[in-house]
Amino acid sequence: MPPRTLLLRPQCVQIVPFRAPCPATAAFVFRSYSLAPPKVPKGPNQDVLPHVSEEAAATAKITGETPPDLEQGTPISEVIKRDPQAMKHAPSVLKTDPTATPGSKREYSTLMGAGDRAEGLGRATDIPPVQVDAVEINPRPTLPEGAKYPLPDLPLPATSIMRKRYSPVVEQVTNLIMRDGKKATAHSVMTEVLAILRTKSAPVANARTPIIPTAPPLSSLPSDPVAYLQTAIDSVAPLLRIKSVKGSGGFRESVPSPMFLQQRRRKAVMWIIEAADKKKARMSLAERLAEEIVAVVEGRSSAWDKRQQVHKTAVASRANVKVKIL
Repeated sequence: MPPRTLLLRPQCVQIVPFRAPCPATAAFVFRSYSLAPPKVPKGPNQDVLPHVSEEAAATAKITGETPPDLEQGTPISEVIKRDPQAMKHAPSVLKTDPTATPGSKREYSTLMGAGDRAEGLGRATDIPPVQVDAVEINPRPTLPEGAKYPLPDLPLPATSIMRKRYSPVVEQVTNLIMRDGKKATAHSVMTEVLAILRTKSAPVANARTPIIPTAPPLSSLPSDPVAYLQTAIDSVAPLLRIKSVKGSGGFRESVPSPMFLQQRRRKAVMWIIEAADKKKARMSLAERLAEEIVAVVEGRSSAWDKRQQVHKTAVASRANVKVKIL
């Protein structure tokens, strides 16, 4: 029989199953796996440098010096004392007394009495003590059973309505600058506007733009941002509006009509918002509104031109007003 046929004979082919490992090999692999330490993944905060106290302890062990106590920690004064460069830039408290630690009692501590402060700082000993005003402590009211707060006094005052806890001007401006029903965002913008107005300097009056007579002095407006806002809105608010009414011959006539206070303020706020939107885009909405409010009080805003145009048109169209005689 030729060798080629011998190699292909079925009796010479032996199939060994792959899933049946040797028992001894399996035991060795299991033993090696059980003794191997688990692999813990390292994060970005692992494998960092040792603490300064640990480095000082290792250095002291090599040089034969007294190592610091790792359980208690190393005082900052000892660390600074070893480094001349650090001692050069150390605070004056550590320079004068290197053994002092932050938080220790020093000569200028506020816990000392008047005599101690006078002795340590060289002041006179006849410092009068501070007289504290007597405060009358009201007794704690008796709470009803199961109540957390005491019951209010009846009848309720008119200012206790939660919907009226803000100024009407602030609430109206907040509703007008609101977009897509986001009232919380509008409140944040309004709060920032009032904060910016508080940091502004006192406005300079302009003779060509009349400020409302009931406004407080201009020098006191930065201390009261709500009054600042109300002064700007009430001053630039128009007194009349122009209505287009169908007249004789099929033509429409312009008829002036008075407005209520809320309508006048709404028109003024819309003018201020339109003027603020035309300012530089690098500023936020609150900054643009605050700058425009200051410009209104100082007579530099374009809202004054719109108010003047409305009043001029109303005066020119006053003949179209029809008065009913009863």
